[in-house]
Amino acid sequence: MSVFEQLSENKGTVSSALGKVLAQQVLQESRAGILLECVDLACYEASSPACKHIRSGAAKVVEIVAQERPELVAPYLGKLFPALAVKEPQTRWMIIRVMGFCASLNKPRAHEAIACAAKYIDDKEGLCIASSADLFLGDLGATSKEDAHTVFPVLERSMENPLANEQDWLLEALFKVFPNLGHAEQDRVLKFAERWRHSSRKTTQQRARTILSCRE
Repeated sequence: MSVFEQLSENKGTVSSALGKVLAQQVLQESRAGILLECVDLACYEASSPACKHIRSGAAKVVEIVAQERPELVAPYLGKLFPALAVKEPQTRWMIIRVMGFCASLNKPRAHEAIACAAKYIDDKEGLCIASSADLFLGDLGATSKEDAHTVFPVLERSMENPLANEQDWLLEALFKVFPNLGHAEQDRVLKFAERWRHSSRKTTQQRARTILSCRE
């Protein structure tokens, strides 16, 4: 059975489980054909709601592979770019994470995705997609001082009005870019972290205090 047929027949959590299986076949069995097919399927029939489970299932495969072996996916960021504009947020949040995992290996394409991340943050469509945009910006900003300077204004917009619980992922992203920021920008990050250091959520406290420990 082809990858397309497998993804067509699986939906919901079953599709997510299938994505993990297919990704492991790429990673452990060097089945590059699966990855290439999933790259194409991540934006399959982009305007068709009926095909969203195919797109999101394929995106899951690409995301897992990119996290483990970004060099396998980085050459295909251009082909994945249209998936950042499909209707369903599941596909978009996985592909924006892929852009971050591969940022250091394909910076031109990663930079093209900044505008999409900014839109996800401004639209406040949901926690998963907003936090994935934050993490992407953190991954890109961690690669150099120049990149940190480019993404920080977007992260600042996110800092101004985070969704409920978005602060955890935003703090994680800010920690990644912190070493590459100027003193004035670092001060703004520290101020944001101070705001959350006594949060009722222990995970938030930990992330905030990790940033505050960077204070000179």
